[in-house]
Amino acid sequence: MALSLSGNLIETPFSDVIAVLRQQKATGTLTCGTGKDEKSLYVKNGHIIFATSKDERDRLGEIMVKIGKITRGQLDRALKLHQNSAGLKKIGAIFVENGFVSAKDLFNGLKMQVRGIIHSLFLLSEGPYHFEERMPEDVIPLQINMEELLREVIEQMKQGLQ
Repeated sequence: MALSLSGNLIETPFSDVIAVLRQQKATGTLTCGTGKDEKSLYVKNGHIIFATSKDERDRLGEIMVKIGKITRGQLDRALKLHQNSAGLKKIGAIFVENGFVSAKDLFNGLKMQVRGIIHSLFLLSEGPYHFEERMPEDVIPLQINMEELLREVIEQMKQGLQ
């Protein structure tokens, strides 16, 4: 039986949506928000394996600049190369191919990007969500320690209340 899951985060908190996906050992894509605020989680057997976002602040290049792994100039150059490839080359591959970062730094940046997207979803209190039992073929599965991530989210929420 197909899992049908959709609604609004006002009525069903994000944590409850994730709990259902985990309990059902679901595999597919959970999309939250709309337009430029849309974020997607990719779930396999109930575990989050990757996340993407249309929010420019969540872009891998912006995160790599923010953590000091690449310069703004390197990002601009990589974006031009990405555009010249008609988007066929992933930005991360361009970073590594041009010697801007090591494969290890790229992987760590990807993990930071995904954790940040997931973190931001836990803080959402409204907006539509929809789960589909399909996933893009190019998803890079990451090991995400949800317990650790939840502790971080709870700690940030506590600090926000102080």
